[in-house]
Amino acid sequence: MYWKIFFYYYFLLSIISISMHVWDKHQAKRGGWRVKEKSLHSFEFLGGWPGALLITRSINHKVSKPSYMRVLYAIAVFHAICWIGLTWLATR
Repeated sequence: MYWKIFFYYYFLLSIISISMHVWDKHQAKRGGWRVKEKSLHSFEFLGGWPGALLITRSINHKVSKPSYMRVLYAIAVFHAICWIGLTWLATR
């Protein structure tokens, strides 16, 4: 049952993260107000990183900015390590 809660949590934050990236890309093309990278990374860290990984490649947004992508990948690795650690602790 707990896995469903985590799934929906990650799914919801991924949808929000995708929306933020799409909005930022739209604003970049228009020359309008942009979403701060700190805000994007905050939602990624909270759990929206799967959506961010998917959308950055899909719409080719922020992929040419190595510093941004390094932080995004570091967040994804951090979450993976945490889940591996939690799984290991739960099965002991």
